[in-house]
Amino acid sequence: MIIRVILLLALIGSAAVVAYGLLFDRSGQAIAFTVAGLLVLGVTAAVVSVGLARSALGAGNDGRAIRAIGGAFLGGLFALGASASLLLAVILGSIRMSV
Repeated sequence: MIIRVILLLALIGSAAVVAYGLLFDRSGQAIAFTVAGLLVLGVTAAVVSVGLARSALGAGNDGRAIRAIGGAFLGGLFALGASASLLLAVILGSIRMSV
């Protein structure tokens, strides 16, 4: 239970850092804030997607098909979000290094 709370706080906090870096920060550190937030968001989303995949496999083995399909679908969405977040962090990081 405590792990889920920590993951939820990490998702919310990193999304807030990304939003702050993209929308409100007008200093020279805007890209750095955004990259840091995207990295944490990507890693956290990847951990959540692995947890959802494990629970979907367990639900499938127990014969709970709807729960297994829902968990697999939601886990896939988190995996896509994680890959997109990490890709954007790498792109923005390389832009930051070249400027």
